[in-house]
Amino acid sequence: MLEQELKEVRGDRTEIQNPAPAVAEFPEPADLLNQLKAQRKKSRADLGDVEVILRLLELSVALVRVS
Repeated sequence: MLEQELKEVRGDRTEIQNPAPAVAEFPEPADLLNQLKAQRKKSRADLGDVEVILRLLELSVALVRVS
């Protein structure tokens, strides 16, 4: 009886059937910097800052996927 319910629930849930991609896609650092500069002309961030932020985001995404 419980096995049948489990099968029904799994069949209804699209997240289980279509798992999220394993790798997050982030824009290129230079593209992100250009977008930032377009929106905030006085931003003091440089390309190195954006690269570090992207690395931190990639690490946090990897940690979320592990847990």
